[in-house]
Amino acid sequence: NVSLPAISITSLFSTSISNLTVQIPPPTVTITATPSQVTTVGGNIILTCNTQLGQSVNSNVTVNSTWIGPNSLTSSSILASPYQSTFMLGSLDTTGAGNYSCSVLISPVNNAFISQTTQRTTILVSVHTINITASGSPVAGQMYTLICNGALVGNSSLIPVITWSNATGVVTNGNGITVSNGVLTFNPLRTSHGGQYTCQSTLSAFSSMITSSTQLIVQIPPPIITTTAVPGQVVITGSNITLLCNVQLEPSVDSTVMVTSTWTAPGGATLSGSNPLWIGSSNQST
Repeated sequence: NVSLPAISITSLFSTSISNLTVQIPPPTVTITATPSQVTTVGGNIILTCNTQLGQSVNSNVTVNSTWIGPNSLTSSSILASPYQSTFMLGSLDTTGAGNYSCSVLISPVNNAFISQTTQRTTILVSVHTINITASGSPVAGQMYTLICNGALVGNSSLIPVITWSNATGVVTNGNGITVSNGVLTFNPLRTSHGGQYTCQSTLSAFSSMITSSTQLIVQIPPPIITTTAVPGQVVITGSNITLLCNVQLEPSVDSTVMVTSTWTAPGGATLSGSNPLWIGSSNQST
């Protein structure tokens, strides 16, 4: 047996405190447009901002969304689950085309150890427009042009497909008409070209189709009129004389027209000519 002296043991303990601040991961933010992100002038679009939080976010948070649109247009709201924010675009015109952004701010509720986060996404809203202009005078025998302008305001990268139609169907090249890139050229313009013309602008990518119509009323130019006297302009008293009025129409007057004539005698008296003349006849009044 061995006797050992008493030993005094002192234990020393040291502690250190560190604060762990957890950052909220950026949410998944998407925007949907109903019925489409493309509309026509006067149309309505409902934009919906959908926010999906990460599965690891299991603390109380506040979700705040802010819409930012063209012309400094803004709208803010605090969201509740399922964290959806809607933005109504009503009676749109071309000034309403452009980018609309939804910015989402996620903030902790009474928790100093969670830092906030933001996420933003954007959708492009476009307005499909159409208009018809004309160049030249709608007079038979002259060149006349109808121009259809279809555009996607806000998104110039997409070019609509333009087609022209009239009472007989889709207008194609022929019969004095040429069609190219929405331009309808009549050279020369004929009376048979008169009628209603409809321009259609189509954007297949967005199933958007709009039309615009115009009435083409063709003017008949003044005819060439000559008069002759048979047997001559000088006769003796008591003799007969026949006066002939010859009417020559512009060759582009290819529709059925009625030509009437009126003779004016010395002293201002008016005399009716022979029966009305129709295109294709001799166009001669006696």
